[in-house]
Amino acid sequence: MFHFLHPEVLWALTALLLPIIIHLFNFKRYQKIYFSNLKFLKNLNVENKRRSKVKRWLLLALRLLALACIIIAFAQPYLPNNNLDNNTLQNENFSIYIDNSFSMNAETESGNALEIAKNKAIELINSFPKHSKIRVYNNNFFSFSSNLNTQQAIARVMDINPSPIPVVLSEQLKKIQINNTTNTFHLYVFSDFQKTQSDIENIENNSSCSITFLPLSVQRSNNLLIDSCWFEKPYHQIKQSQELFIRVVNTSNQNYEKIPIKLSINDTTKSISNFDIEGNSSKILSLKYVNQRAGIYQGMIEINDFPITYDNKFYFSYIINSKIQILAINQNEPNKYLNKLFTGTETFEFKNLDKSSIFNENLDTYQLLILNEIEEIESGFNQVIKNYLLEGGPILFIPGNQYDNSVNLFLNEISAPQFMQIDSSKQRLSSLELNSELYQNVFEEVKNDARLPDIYKHYKFNNSTNSLVENIWKTQGGNNIFTKTKYENGNFYLLAMPLNPKWTNLITHPLFVPTFINLTRNSSNNHSLYYTLGAQEPIKINSSLRHSTKEPFHLINKKNQTDLIPNQENNFDKGILLYLGDEIAQAENYFISRNDSLVYSCSLNYSRVESDPEHHSLEEIETILKSHNLSILLISPEKMKLSGFYNEQSNGKQYWKLFVLLCLIFFISETLLNRSNLWKPSRNT
Repeated sequence: MFHFLHPEVLWALTALLLPIIIHLFNFKRYQKIYFSNLKFLKNLNVENKRRSKVKRWLLLALRLLALACIIIAFAQPYLPNNNLDNNTLQNENFSIYIDNSFSMNAETESGNALEIAKNKAIELINSFPKHSKIRVYNNNFFSFSSNLNTQQAIARVMDINPSPIPVVLSEQLKKIQINNTTNTFHLYVFSDFQKTQSDIENIENNSSCSITFLPLSVQRSNNLLIDSCWFEKPYHQIKQSQELFIRVVNTSNQNYEKIPIKLSINDTTKSISNFDIEGNSSKILSLKYVNQRAGIYQGMIEINDFPITYDNKFYFSYIINSKIQILAINQNEPNKYLNKLFTGTETFEFKNLDKSSIFNENLDTYQLLILNEIEEIESGFNQVIKNYLLEGGPILFIPGNQYDNSVNLFLNEISAPQFMQIDSSKQRLSSLELNSELYQNVFEEVKNDARLPDIYKHYKFNNSTNSLVENIWKTQGGNNIFTKTKYENGNFYLLAMPLNPKWTNLITHPLFVPTFINLTRNSSNNHSLYYTLGAQEPIKINSSLRHSTKEPFHLINKKNQTDLIPNQENNFDKGILLYLGDEIAQAENYFISRNDSLVYSCSLNYSRVESDPEHHSLEEIETILKSHNLSILLISPEKMKLSGFYNEQSNGKQYWKLFVLLCLIFFISETLLNRSNLWKPSRNT
């Protein structure tokens, strides 16, 4: 049923009685005309009177309808919007969210999606009441969250630029609702509704907020992107050959051939290759190069692909220390065989430490931790070791002549094999796990007649059910005497006997040197190869720099003139954490400096979530809204003028223009009827 904005105007309809009265009481005087013979005129006069009467009634009806339409148009009829309650309709608090993710750089039929969204948002803002309170949001949430007037809101919309920060739609809308302190408000969402980010089904109805979706229909573009990269070996050493693996994804239906790919290290081209890739598929490529020196390595992988270019480059970085730091924690005396192996070389820096002094030592500076003949593991010592494993550090545990129950309790906590009784039977090592990471590129094969070390006695291990335990050495009797257990991010290596000539001749065997040196090269560096912009993941700094100075860290890049002091946190377990927030918006390799000295590096990449070409269509959004009973209004901004949209949404669909049109139609019809020959008297006699 029609409602009226100005129902008082309808009283003017009573004025329609006047022409009716005039028509019924026609006071026109008739003029007498004398005629000699009325025989033929009589029938003609009756016929003309009938036609004239019908014509007068039709003219009256058309004039009355025209006048009635004019009066109704001034009363402004409308059909109310049933999706909004009265409290919401009367509210003048508005929020506009413009999705400015990289996917909004795609083209629509009318141009760039983001620019169209901004223009439509400005058009909508201009339709709001003069004293409205407006808030403008984009993916950089906290940048635009205060009340604005019309001109300020338009200026904020114009300042919105593409952002690398990916957001989840339901979470963003929840933040906007929390940020608004008013009781009720209108929220308008301009987005391309990319499927990976638009979890419409997770949006909840909120009585204090009326939501309108305004989707932009973007055209699908062919896209080739670098998705990720990783190394064959997690460790990096001088003069070491590196094999870098790269995952490339083709999101289009088109096949590509001979696409060039380039690898640069520290701004120097290291490798160039090309590849073929089929449509809607991914491919893993590999590029090789050699580390020539110690220091910071900043890498970039690059392909050429249009029109989507932000995912054509991928950055990574790592550090090679000039020397490998090894710490031996001793229960009693240092092990002379380990001292001989690691001291006096240019590669290793070896340090012995008494067990009681471990709490004064920064373990993060060491690439290998050796627990030498530890007999007891107290709770504090237990936690220190676990923290080191958590950060990816490797540990070698060498048992002593005796141990107490706390050792097995610790081994049980990390799911490693536990010590049992001593087996005093002399045995020989019979097999090596050559597929172990420890022996990669060390032995091509072990001949059947090779003489492996003798084991004079050893501790037996219990039967571990942990699938993360790798058995590296076995005796002829089938006993495991050297294992690796994966715990958190680190590896825990466990020997079944001390490095003592009374227990084994391993210390004089050729197997001793490559095994223990390879323990150091398999030490995991806790430095992340790269980070993702907008992921809110802190950058981890080696905690050895924790107490060096109180000066803040700087994130710098001379190419894009960045010099930022990020938020810094000293975490007892994780070292130094740097939080970038949303202050960095450009993917690049960045140096981390302190006191004007370069101490670290980090690589920031754009999220590849935005590279997904799939978007929800208008029909798909409508289906999801209906299936989840979401009271969200859906319109197409590209097919509708938004200048009067708010009035229509708040007051319902207005029909005054229709009545004006009907008025014109009735007046034209009245004019044509009045001039029509159909109603003129017949001349046939």
